[in-house]
Amino acid sequence: MPNFESGKPLHCLELVTGKNLTGTVLLAEERIRTEIYSFQDHFHIQGEKPVFVQTETNDIVSLHSNITTIPGTRSRFGEPQRTTYRQEIASNIAIVGHDAWEAKDCVKRVSFRVRHTRDLMHHRAKVDALGRSKYPKEENFNLFGDTVEGMTLRARYAATYGMDFDAPTDFWPSFEIEFDEPQGIEEYIRHVLTYVQFLSFCFGIKLKPSEISIDRLSSADMMAALEKQAYPGHHAVHYVWPEAEFDKEDLWVGGSPVRAWDDGELTSLRACLAGWTKRVSLWKKAYTLMVMSFGLRRSFSSERLISACRWLEEIPIAKAQPALSDDAIAALSAIAGAKAVELGLGQSLRDRIAGSIRRLKAETSEQHFSRLLAMVEDKFGPGILPGDAVGHLKRAISLRGKSAHGHFNPDSDSEFRAFVKATRAVEALCYLLTALGLPINEAGIKRLRDHPLIRDYRMSYD
Repeated sequence: MPNFESGKPLHCLELVTGKNLTGTVLLAEERIRTEIYSFQDHFHIQGEKPVFVQTETNDIVSLHSNITTIPGTRSRFGEPQRTTYRQEIASNIAIVGHDAWEAKDCVKRVSFRVRHTRDLMHHRAKVDALGRSKYPKEENFNLFGDTVEGMTLRARYAATYGMDFDAPTDFWPSFEIEFDEPQGIEEYIRHVLTYVQFLSFCFGIKLKPSEISIDRLSSADMMAALEKQAYPGHHAVHYVWPEAEFDKEDLWVGGSPVRAWDDGELTSLRACLAGWTKRVSLWKKAYTLMVMSFGLRRSFSSERLISACRWLEEIPIAKAQPALSDDAIAALSAIAGAKAVELGLGQSLRDRIAGSIRRLKAETSEQHFSRLLAMVEDKFGPGILPGDAVGHLKRAISLRGKSAHGHFNPDSDSEFRAFVKATRAVEALCYLLTALGLPINEAGIKRLRDHPLIRDYRMSYD
C-alpha cells in the first residue's frame, strides 16, 4: 500500500529527464508541490504531460494537471563558484502507488471515505454484529451494492482490530464505485462527486471525499490476484481540496430524508441514491450549485443569496411556465392591434402593444412561487414551509437584483433580518424541490421538517 504521510515533504528522484535529479515532493490538502534540483546542469521539465517521481519510501508519485515555474538558479559568485538549478511544479492531482499512473490509464474501481457519515450509515443490526465478534461475517460488513447507469455503487464498513480485543476498536463507512467501462483520471471523479453530493444533500453541508484509492482491476480481478498473491496494490489519489467548515449541529441525522439505520431505511437510501444518480445528466448544475450554497451557510452575504437563486434557476423542475398559451397571446395581439388601427395609432404603436402582450406569457413571480410551493406541499404535506413563503421568495428576487449590482448593505437590523429570512426561504425551497423526485419513504418525509435548511428558515425572525 502507498506509504505517504500528508503534509510531510519526502525526498524524491524525478523519472522524466533521464538525469536522475533529486528534490522533494509535498502532498497536503492546500497544495501539491514538487521541487527538483540540479547541481550540475540547466534542466526544464514540461508540465503538460504527467510528471513521475520516486520517493524515499519507494512509492511512485504521478503528478497530473501541472503548472511549472520557469527554471531558476541560485549562484555563489566567490571562489569556488557554484550554481544550483531549481524548478517547482504545482499539481492539482497526485497519484501514489507501486507504479506510474499514465495519462492513458483508466480507473475500473474507486473507493473513498467521506468524513462525518458514520451516524448516517449506522445500520444497528450490522454494527451490533460487528461489535460482538472478532471474525464477523462478510454480510455484516456490506451495506449494499447496486448497479446504476453502468456503475456498481457500494457502501460497506471498514474496521480496525487490536490484538487484545475480540471486537473492532474502530469502524467507519467506506464507499466504492466500480465501472462497467473504465474511466479516465479526469472522468471518474465526476461520479465520485455525484455520490458525495448525495451524502451532502442528506445533511445540508458541503462534504468531500477523502482517502481516495483507484484501481485498474475490478473487485473480482483483485480477489483472483490476491488468491495468487499477485495483487500489486491500489493507487492513492490526492487533490488540492480543503475541507469546508460547517456547524457541528448540522451533523445531526434526525432531519435527513434517508439514513441506513435498519433494513427499511436502508432500502429507501438505496432507492434515493439510485434516483439521484440516474438524473445527474439533467441535474448536474443544480447539484453543483446546491453544494456551493451549503458551503456558504456559515455567513450571510450577497454571495450566499445569489448562489441560492442560481441553484433555484438550475433546478429542472423549477423552470417558469407560460401563463398564457401561444394561441391566447396571438388572439389578444390581433384584437389589440385591430383596435390600434381603428383608433389611428399607427403601426409602430401597434407593434409595441403586441410586444407588451407577449410579455404577459410568462408567469409572474407570485404565480411561479405559488405553483412551486403547491408542488412541494403535495409531496411533503401542508405547512412544510411557512404560509407567507411566497412573500419571502419574492423579496429574495428583489434583493438578488440589488446584490447583483453591488454589495448589499442593510440599513437596519430589521432589513438584515428580512435579508436572512429571504435567503433561507430560497434555500429551503430549493432543497425541497431537489428532494421532490426522490423515492423518500414516509419516515424520511416526516424528518424533512427538521432538516437544517427547513428548520433554519422556519425559525428565522422576519
